[in-house]
Amino acid sequence: MMNDRETNLDIGQSEHSPAGSHGPLTYAATIADARATILKELALSKTNTSAVTLALVDDRRLLWAEAFGSIDRTSSQTPTTETLFCVASCSKVIAAVATMILVDRGLVELDAPLVRYVPAFRLADGEAYRDITVRMLLDHSSGLPGTFFPNVLTIVPVHGYSAHFLDALASERLKHAPGELAVYCNDGFTLIECLIAAVTGRPYTAFVEQEILTPVGMNHSHFGLERFDTGRFAPALDGAGRPEPQEYVNVYASGLFSTPSDMGRLAMMLLNRGRVGDQSLLSSDAVAEMGRDQTVDRPLNPITDHYAHFGLGWDGVRQGGLAAVGVTAWFKAGDADHYHSYLIVAPDERLAITVSLTNGSTMASVAGVLAERILLNALAERGSIATVAAAPAPDPGPAIPASDADLAAIAGIYASSYGPRRLEVQADRTVTLSNFVDGRWLPSLAGLRRRQSGYFVADHRPEVAYRQVVAAGRRYLAVRRPGGLGHYAMELPDSHDLPPGEPLSPRWQARVGRHWLIVDDPFSAFLALGRQPPLFGLGLIPGLEGYVAALVITAGLRLVQVLDPREGHACARMCLKIPVDNGWGLNDLVIEERDGEEWVNWGGLRYRPLATVPPLEWSQGTVTIGHEGLGEWRRLPAAASLTLTGSSAWYLYDPEFTLLERGLKAGAVGAVPGGSYLVMHGRPRTTLTLTVNQHTSGKPS
Repeated sequence: MMNDRETNLDIGQSEHSPAGSHGPLTYAATIADARATILKELALSKTNTSAVTLALVDDRRLLWAEAFGSIDRTSSQTPTTETLFCVASCSKVIAAVATMILVDRGLVELDAPLVRYVPAFRLADGEAYRDITVRMLLDHSSGLPGTFFPNVLTIVPVHGYSAHFLDALASERLKHAPGELAVYCNDGFTLIECLIAAVTGRPYTAFVEQEILTPVGMNHSHFGLERFDTGRFAPALDGAGRPEPQEYVNVYASGLFSTPSDMGRLAMMLLNRGRVGDQSLLSSDAVAEMGRDQTVDRPLNPITDHYAHFGLGWDGVRQGGLAAVGVTAWFKAGDADHYHSYLIVAPDERLAITVSLTNGSTMASVAGVLAERILLNALAERGSIATVAAAPAPDPGPAIPASDADLAAIAGIYASSYGPRRLEVQADRTVTLSNFVDGRWLPSLAGLRRRQSGYFVADHRPEVAYRQVVAAGRRYLAVRRPGGLGHYAMELPDSHDLPPGEPLSPRWQARVGRHWLIVDDPFSAFLALGRQPPLFGLGLIPGLEGYVAALVITAGLRLVQVLDPREGHACARMCLKIPVDNGWGLNDLVIEERDGEEWVNWGGLRYRPLATVPPLEWSQGTVTIGHEGLGEWRRLPAAASLTLTGSSAWYLYDPEFTLLERGLKAGAVGAVPGGSYLVMHGRPRTTLTLTVNQHTSGKPS
């Protein structure tokens, strides 16, 4: 399972060789440990990892690059170090480099408002958006909602994502004031694409290719503008080991396809303070500014004992595993549906690691842990640190009696972008943590006791600790747990409480429990691969009166987002302010009146009512796509077979909305169960042709 590899491409003495050694340090022990770890990872079927690629570099040379695993188990095809992996949001570092090139040239000012360069940029709620600066786009403090979902990840290339997003922003609003806090936000980097294009007159992809990829020597790297040849890229694999369709990340500032050696060359440029050989791509000041903590002056920053201190393009400028041993390191993680990547650059140590892997969304943490392990081992092997610290045995600490005030302070319901939490005081004065899942509260951690440290910790889960922090009039729930290899702990703002709501209006009460079906995003990778159903639901959270909850699985994530409907009958507002990550991807819910029906607009996606889907007529017929190009849904009242021509994409679901079949352009399906649902997409005003044969007793009529 070990495939193509490169090691020590430069020859001669390295400045990082241990004193008294002869020749460059080979990092043999580090490489041996990494190989064993990767092979073990690939052998564990429960992890669903199919391929891994990585590179270790210093400021002068590529020390080691290798690929592992499979890109098609049915043909035993394996990746090489030239196989493309999507590095996903690690591409944000490149977007920041592109911006800083323009800053160095005097064409862009970091603290100038974006509207100076992109006059078409606007939002619907007043003038606050005019205060959004270029810096705020790069350090996640702009206040933009988070991620514009239509066409973000698809199975065919969809061009014009950033332009479509820019237009759609005209009807959106901010989730917080510009600069108030820093919470992870893809939208800011989508606007960086617009900024680069507006200032240079070149498409973002062309600028990056000409001004970064070519001079850095990233000659294998490409954006997903078109289909790659089979074998050129590493796809995800299905349950039988066959390649899934190519995934296209249409937000290019977060979607480069690259190789380990190419990403290593990017890291080398940063290690050399912006220089590539004898040429300067960036000024040393620009590189230093990218690596400066941009969160220290944010007004709302209630919890800081973590390592996600955003730089410009970086997730953090103090990577936890390295900071724990006194080493400064910048890091960036990248996750798409099929891909997970991690980049660490240790500027003072002149060492960097990049790791990419495929497959399932459960693997998001593996790339980061592997990268951290390799870099720590490399630093220990060359003597920069004494040893790689072992994870300490977790200790809950001494329990102390909790006062009534202590218990009242932490009890209650807290909300995040991923769902609500509830902390309940029990008769024995312990606290139970529950999560809201599938419409009910499910206990997830019982026996939390107050400790001398001020945290609430359960004896049987001593590695996880909770406490309450008050900031900006809200109670924040902070969670502390081990990070990376486990030799350090990090604390993050998990969620916050909400003020009492007002009684729901009759119109909002009538919507609770209803479901809607998606009518756009026809090429979504998540829908096409059955990773999410096409449903949007509206529910209530017991104990959180006056609010409604968006119930949706999107971008591969199950979300229960709390919304405040008090503003009116047609809109429920996002209402969370949580720094770092758990306030990510928030959206208003807008009700649209269409032909006497209530449709939903959420996250840029539109949904039609499930209850009014018309039945599919028997015998041959036609369906015409409307002038907006929205999908047409039909319900099969009885078992049937069908053929379809003229579509751009179609999906067939069983009555529980499990994906049965999908296709592009045309298709034929036999033995479709009664109660199934069909959605058909096409260009505006396109007429699709359908032939439907009803089945009787399981046989065609």
